[in-house]
Amino acid sequence: MNCPVCSAPALPIDDACVFCHAPLVERDEPDELLDYLVARIPIANVRRGHLNRGPITEISIDVDGRSFHARVKNEVLELAPAVELAAWVDLLLVKLSDAAASNHDLRRAVLRSGWALR
Repeated sequence: MNCPVCSAPALPIDDACVFCHAPLVERDEPDELLDYLVARIPIANVRRGHLNRGPITEISIDVDGRSFHARVKNEVLELAPAVELAAWVDLLLVKLSDAAASNHDLRRAVLRSGWALR
């Protein structure tokens, strides 16, 4: 299930989409979250399977001195910092919003994705 407004994976915080703040009633553990983030965040570093092919296995994003890392290990998504998934995405979006103030390409990417700036 995706958000009907921004088409992001359905990750609600307080019954609202973590990306655009639209109301959400259903929750979903998104398998495509890493692909979604990589497609929309130009500063994301990606690691794929053997010979850099196949699905994304790791994503690393460094924003204003803060590092966000997610990897799929044994079909489980591990996050650093280690918090609940929706909170991890919200913290990432807060940092991206701060960095977008001085980075034109990042600001354009965030706004084109339909995400609410924090």
